[in-house]
Amino acid sequence: MSKCTGCPHAGKYAFCNLGQAAQAFLDVNSITMEYPRGNVLFREGESAGAVFIVCSGKVKSTATSTEGRSAILRLSGPGDVLGMSAVLGATPYEITAEAVQPCRIRVLHARVLHQFMREFSDASMGAARALAQDYRSAFQEMRLMALPETPAGRLSRLILDWSEESQTTGTPLTMTLTHEELASMTATTRETVTRTLSRLRKDGAIAIKGISLTVLKPATLHDLASC
Repeated sequence: MSKCTGCPHAGKYAFCNLGQAAQAFLDVNSITMEYPRGNVLFREGESAGAVFIVCSGKVKSTATSTEGRSAILRLSGPGDVLGMSAVLGATPYEITAEAVQPCRIRVLHARVLHQFMREFSDASMGAARALAQDYRSAFQEMRLMALPETPAGRLSRLILDWSEESQTTGTPLTMTLTHEELASMTATTRETVTRTLSRLRKDGAIAIKGISLTVLKPATLHDLASC
């Protein structure tokens, strides 16, 4: 039986929409790993030996500046593929990938990926879709950092992006990052993130219960994100 049988994400993402033969190859030649919260999948600068397909959970990607400062670039979830550009380009990993929730990951080693793409056209299309998603994510990261001029605007833009993604995937919007990590993603401070979230809750723009976040007034967030 296919390891992907019954998966709610089947048919939606880069390697989640394969033909029967390609799926069988992936099932036989990939390794399924469980990563607890805080475990690192791979580190920035390491030789790229495999791609990592997220089946469940959330993974944060961080990069380090020449001054040694670390910044969170994105949050990846089910269906996302990590390490594709580094493996295909035969370059070191550009980021560090760390589980922020317990994750189930399918690991496909580089030599197997190359064989996979040579033998199955749908695997090559899957790799192309993964690279296209990397491009879209990079554009979103630049938009997040460059367009809203205020910390409140950047945080609002991030919440809107996550809300739109949760609606697309049909999954609840959860706050899996700490306020410190949210500050890293939006180029501000933990204190500013805490104040902004408190203000948004007080204004009725969002509701937070535990780790669940609900956008109640998207227009308010859009107004802030345009500042």
